[in-house]
Amino acid sequence: MLAKSLVLCYTKLMKFDYKAFYEKNVAFYNARPLAKRALPLLNQMLSWFFVAAYALLWMYALFIKKFGVKDQLCILFVPALGLLIVSVLRLAIEKPRPYDEDGDNITPLVKKKNANKKSFPSRHIACAMLISMTFMAYSLGIGIPLFLFALALAYIRFALGLHYPSDLIAGGAVGILVGLLAFFL
Repeated sequence: MLAKSLVLCYTKLMKFDYKAFYEKNVAFYNARPLAKRALPLLNQMLSWFFVAAYALLWMYALFIKKFGVKDQLCILFVPALGLLIVSVLRLAIEKPRPYDEDGDNITPLVKKKNANKKSFPSRHIACAMLISMTFMAYSLGIGIPLFLFALALAYIRFALGLHYPSDLIAGGAVGILVGLLAFFL
């Protein structure tokens, strides 16, 4: 029964027309210029927000709560391990971005400025999920909203045309799975 369900799910995914789905999404933003201009700004703001949140976690751990060496290593080790895993996967897989010539040749709302063609898995989403999971290990009240912000960032990166949904799902999965280590270290 499970195998049959997996085969059916795989078959539907193989028929998924990413380009048509993306173009429908872009049409929404093209009809709303203010929202279209806001997406790149939100992408940058949320990306920097996670950097700031991680820095604040370090300051909290070192100066306010004065966490022990074990907790400090956890705060360092878990995100670093996740970033390493995502970076190795990106180098090994070398999946092009949706707008690259080897991708689906979409017209994105924004293009990456550097020539990095690698998009699988999404490093932004993996890091956002890792940071939110690390926070959850110490404070659910902060970690859960961060998790929701990470989901919002994933949608924004899709809407901008920077990633395929599979890139975002894989990045999120790596972030969540490696982030679970924060609960056990």
